[in-house]
Amino acid sequence: MKKTQDVSQVLRRLHVPASAELDERVYSEIAKTAAVAPAAPSGPEPTLRETFALFLKRKPTRYTLVTTLGLVLLAVLVLNHSTTSAWAMEQTIAALKKHKALHISGYVTTGGKTVPLDVWARADATGNLIETGLERWGNVTVWTRDNKTYCYDQAHKTVLVEPGVTLGLNPWFGPKLLAQVAKMKDFKAFEGEDPATGQKRVMVTCSLQIPTGPHSFLMEFDVRTKLPVSMKIWRNLKQEGAPDDYFEKLVYFEDLPDSAFNFQPPEGTPFTDMPLTVPEGSLSTLGDPKSGISAEGMTREQACREILEQLYAARKNTELARIRRLWPVTVTWSYELLRDSGGQNETCQLLRVGGIERTGRSKLGPLALVPSWVRRQDGTVQKIWMIVQFRETAQGASCVVYGMHGYALNVKE
Repeated sequence: MKKTQDVSQVLRRLHVPASAELDERVYSEIAKTAAVAPAAPSGPEPTLRETFALFLKRKPTRYTLVTTLGLVLLAVLVLNHSTTSAWAMEQTIAALKKHKALHISGYVTTGGKTVPLDVWARADATGNLIETGLERWGNVTVWTRDNKTYCYDQAHKTVLVEPGVTLGLNPWFGPKLLAQVAKMKDFKAFEGEDPATGQKRVMVTCSLQIPTGPHSFLMEFDVRTKLPVSMKIWRNLKQEGAPDDYFEKLVYFEDLPDSAFNFQPPEGTPFTDMPLTVPEGSLSTLGDPKSGISAEGMTREQACREILEQLYAARKNTELARIRRLWPVTVTWSYELLRDSGGQNETCQLLRVGGIERTGRSKLGPLALVPSWVRRQDGTVQKIWMIVQFRETAQGASCVVYGMHGYALNVKE
């Protein structure tokens, strides 16, 4: 295989569905390509780098460090404190525009346990959101079909179904998200070499408060291809402790066949509705008595309609303070991120708010899943599901908007 050949061509040549065999064959081709890549020219290095390189020449030391977070942090210490012309986020964004599909392998922490993760995903026409995907972590398999998300838990032998595409990879790890990452206040990029392989790498760190709570990130980019190759995620703002999620390998493709996302649960497996929940990390913000609107004297459907109509009006008029009051999880978001949240930075016309489609409950009170229909500037109509959190206290009933459930779908009016 020529070293300039895109790995997506390899996949199309294989003509086999997603499987362990497919993984092995794709990565075999990737390994062959990497093996013939030209080595970077050597040259004089600062004393600290020379010392570090000599230290890593000891094979036992090098391979012990490869498997630890300390390796990444130590690498960052010996890198320049600003990137050179060899890499810029704009170059990565440009490189990603031709890649519509992605394979992630690594580990995630769920229920206090760390389990293997394997994800195949394909972006929609915009390149910003997932069109379809297949995700396996531990004994759980999640897949999308016909604008719904299915979750099969092998332990309970049941498939849970919910409307919309809610696979955990939204927003898509592509151009739009990385453009936002580069604008974060604590964004930092360090350029140097991966001590384990000698390949040129860039490490990017940043943090963000999102509806599921505080998160911080360490992303690794290949200087030659400009593409992301790994990522660590902490559920705190300072990268403290072991990472909660580790995307050990990110491999991009120009496209993937539908067969890569096929999954069939065992015959006879029952299907039931997924319970409606919100992350516990967001409850303190959702419970702020200064946020939301009063729901006194209204039915829950009336209160949902009222608060969503107010939110869309505030978005249309760019009333950021009011948006934050109605949608309190955005209180720590930057103005730019708030304007662009959910891909709704353009002015849109609210056509109508529907009735409650599903209910649930958090520690604060009842939850309601409510659809709304909007018309974009280009004339397309989209269906958007929003979760409304009700609070029942001694001061009376009130409600706030938690946020979007999945993402907007193009529909007929």
